[in-house]
Amino acid sequence: MFRIICAIGLSCLSTTVAYGQSPRFCRNSFAPGEKIETRFIGINYALLMYALAEKYCGAEPAPMGPKFLGHLKRQGCGPETEIYRDVEMSISRSEGANLKLLAQGGEPGLSLSERQAQDWAASASKELGGCERLIKLHNSEPESWQ
Repeated sequence: MFRIICAIGLSCLSTTVAYGQSPRFCRNSFAPGEKIETRFIGINYALLMYALAEKYCGAEPAPMGPKFLGHLKRQGCGPETEIYRDVEMSISRSEGANLKLLAQGGEPGLSLSERQAQDWAASASKELGGCERLIKLHNSEPESWQ
């Protein structure tokens, strides 16, 4: 009797494993109650810091794509993933934005003056560690930011 119960249990387990799914990675959206993947939670801040380093602090301009998208690929998140597409879109907005548009959060409908944009950049860079730190992060690889 015990053998029959074990055999039934093992057969049920094998079909359950076959239909089991691995957790969904490389995305930003989550269903209610689903565990949140935290690997990429700060990537938008890193993009902002990178853009501030160039547009406010005077760091040598460099394309964001190879650094950030390359980092995602090394993490196993290719062009078909949600996080990759979102970061790619954020990069195109950040690279094409001036300091005023960055200060407006990408909202062209807001009307900040150049002075307000400069004040925002000064305050934001100070909060993020100052221009020296932003330039240092700008020139380093994403793996060293952790």
